[in-house]
Amino acid sequence: MVVESIPVVDFSDFKTNPKKVAQEVFEACKTIGFFYMINHDLPQEEVDRAFELSKQYFDLPSEEKRKHLIDTTNHGYSDLYSETLDPENQRQGDHKENFENGKPFAPLPELFQENVKFLRQFSEDCHATAMQVLEAFALALEIPEEKGGRSFFVDKHKYEGSAEILRFLKYPRGGEATYKEPVRAGAHSDYGSVTLLFQKDVPGLEVQASRTQWISAPLIPGAITVNVGDQMELWTNGLFKSTKHRVTFLPEHNHLDRYSMPFFVHPNDHVPLVPAPSKYVDQTVNTVDANGHVYTAGEHLRSRLDATYNYGEK
Repeated sequence: MVVESIPVVDFSDFKTNPKKVAQEVFEACKTIGFFYMINHDLPQEEVDRAFELSKQYFDLPSEEKRKHLIDTTNHGYSDLYSETLDPENQRQGDHKENFENGKPFAPLPELFQENVKFLRQFSEDCHATAMQVLEAFALALEIPEEKGGRSFFVDKHKYEGSAEILRFLKYPRGGEATYKEPVRAGAHSDYGSVTLLFQKDVPGLEVQASRTQWISAPLIPGAITVNVGDQMELWTNGLFKSTKHRVTFLPEHNHLDRYSMPFFVHPNDHVPLVPAPSKYVDQTVNTVDANGHVYTAGEHLRSRLDATYNYGEK
C-alpha cells in the first residue's frame, strides 16, 4: 500500500465514541505507523511553556550545559554530533543538541530544577495523553476483557515505574554545506511503545512511508505527531509498524533554529515482549534468545541505548 500522507485522527470523540477513533488509529498503525493526534486533552499553554524552557536551556553557555552530560541512566545533555542515529550511513553524528529529562528529574541544571514542578506536571500530562493512545490500541486489537481489555497496554505502563523520557532538542541554524550531510538526524525507529512528538515553527521531519519513499511531516498547529515504537511492533508481532524517520535540511534551517520535543513512552522494564492477546496478532513468540529467554522491555531498551551512545567519550 502506498501512503502519501500522515493520517489525522480527531480524539475529540474518544470518550463518547472510542471504537471509531480506535479504528482510525488501527488503520494508521498498520500502514505508516504515524498519525497526527488533534483535539487531545493536553493544554497548549503547557506545550508552549515547555518549548520556552527548552530554548532558555539551549541558550546557556556550553560549559554550563556540559555539567550534566548524559550517562548510562539516559538522563542529561548531549553535545552536537554526540548521538549517531544511523551509524551505517552517517559520516558524523547528528547535527543537534539534546537534553533528556527522565524521572525522577534529578540531578538537573539549575534552570530545570527551578521549574521541576512544572516539568513533572507536563511529563504526567504527556503520559496521560499517551495512555489514551494505548487504550485506542487495545480497543482496536479487540483484546478480550479477561486478558485486560482496553487497559491491557495501560496497565503495563505505570508512570512511576517506567523509563519514559521527555527530550528537549535543538537543531541550530546552519547550512547543509557547512555540516556536509543532507540529513540532520539519521534515519531511525524509536525504541519504546509509542512516541508523542511536539514540533514548533520549523519543519524538517520526514517519515519513510511504505518502507521505501520518504514523505515530509508538515506542521499542524496544536497537533501531536504520534508514532509506533519498536517495542509495540514486537508486541503486535509486526502488525503495527515502527517506521523509520529522520530530520533533513530545509532552506529555512540556514537562518532559523529548529526545536522539537519528543516524549518517549516505554512499558515498565519487567514487561515481557510476547504477542498481545489479540485475534489480529500472530501468537508466535519471536522475542527469545538462544536459551529461550523472552526479552523484556527493559532489556530491549538497554540494548538500543548502548548501540546509540558512546558513554565513554564526552
